[in-house]
Amino acid sequence: MLLLLEPDKATRQLYARELNRRWRVIAVERPIEALRALATHPIRAAILEPGAEGEQVWQMLATLQEQKRKGAPPIIICSAVDERSRAYELGVSAYLIKPVSPHQLSSEVARWLMFADSGIASSPSK
Repeated sequence: MLLLLEPDKATRQLYARELNRRWRVIAVERPIEALRALATHPIRAAILEPGAEGEQVWQMLATLQEQKRKGAPPIIICSAVDERSRAYELGVSAYLIKPVSPHQLSSEVARWLMFADSGIASSPSK
């Protein structure tokens, strides 16, 4: 199951439609909904767009980084704003700068899930 946090409804629907071809997706608009999903569902990967509520998303990432030792899922940021340095400091797996096609996002998710499922101690190159 994937978690997709995307504040823009049209983009959320577009990405969810593509990702649902391969995985079950919980698509949410707000960070508080994403936190609930992370607490109540077996999330294999999270795709996040900080958007207008960016600080809440960054706080959520800091929390997930603390939990990473407990098996936090791969986190992919998909954003129109380039804050890669901040994201990688917080342990993000990948950072995609929009525009990102639904196919490109799906491929990136598949790559990180394959890596996570393999149990290898190093990550794919960023």
